[in-house]
Amino acid sequence: MTKQTLRAEVIARAKNLSPVYCREADEAICRQVIRSDVYEQARTIFCYVGTEREIDTMRLIHIMMRDGKSVAVPLCVEKGVMEARRIEGMGDLVSGRYGILAPRLRCETVPPEALDLVIVPCCTGNARGERLGYGGGYYDRFLPRTSCPSILLCRHQLERNDIPLEAHDVQADYFVTERGMVCCRPPEE
Repeated sequence: MTKQTLRAEVIARAKNLSPVYCREADEAICRQVIRSDVYEQARTIFCYVGTEREIDTMRLIHIMMRDGKSVAVPLCVEKGVMEARRIEGMGDLVSGRYGILAPRLRCETVPPEALDLVIVPCCTGNARGERLGYGGGYYDRFLPRTSCPSILLCRHQLERNDIPLEAHDVQADYFVTERGMVCCRPPEE
């Protein structure tokens, strides 16, 4: 199966998920993240702002701010390229490229190496940390510039084990669904 075929299949499936399931799954996913050691240890977190078809991360961003975390969100600066920009509150978010909420241009840029944790979106993913994004390659370009763990968020009903991978695809360190969180990397020796 090609990435394009799988992406179309998963997006169609996502459209048929019940709003109640999505809300409950998203809340459970948020709880999994904030209960994790990797979250607890992080001071500066890069988190996407979920669109209608993605995990709703607004609640997660609120909790991060309440917990005193420094929160950065993506700003798409050109095709396939994004920056992490620190926000001080929800008023720093405006409609950006692709209609996705993004930080105002005045928001401070956070260097990738200054991040302690990256929260990653996907169309679908699995417990091996494999992900299929939406085809822009933003995270595959961004993640290699970081030196911190990454957490992939996915609703269980969209999880797939048959994700076609290419050499440039970057895998996540942790995978979270409403059913739990798993470490995708073998322990360091």
